[in-house]
Amino acid sequence: MSVVPERLAVQLRPLPRHRARTVVRLRGEVTFRRAPRVRRKLLRAFARAPGVMEVDLDKVTYLAPEVRALLLAAAANARRSGARFVIAHASPLSLRVLDELGMQRLTDVPLLSGP
Repeated sequence: MSVVPERLAVQLRPLPRHRARTVVRLRGEVTFRRAPRVRRKLLRAFARAPGVMEVDLDKVTYLAPEVRALLLAAAANARRSGARFVIAHASPLSLRVLDELGMQRLTDVPLLSGP
C-alpha cells in the first residue's frame, strides 16, 4: 500500500479560538498504515480551535515518515492559524528526526525529550 503525500496534507481553516489546549496522544508504532488515523485525530483536534495544540509522543516507539510529514504540516497550519504547536514527551530518537526535518522552527517551545 502506497501513501501519496498530497493526500496526507492537513488542510485547515482558521477558526475562532475557544479552547485553551487540545492534546493529541499517539502511542506505539505509528506506521504509514496509521497515518490516515493520525490525520483524522489532528483534524478533529484543530476543529476544536485550540489556542495550544499539543502532540504527546510519550508512548511512541516509531514514527513513520508519513506521520512525521503530517506533524510538520500540522505545525505549519497551527502557526498560520495563530495557534501554538507543542511536541511533548518525545523520545530522543524522535526528537532528533523531527529536529532534522525542521520541526523546531515550527514549534513554540523547545523540543525536549521525556515525560
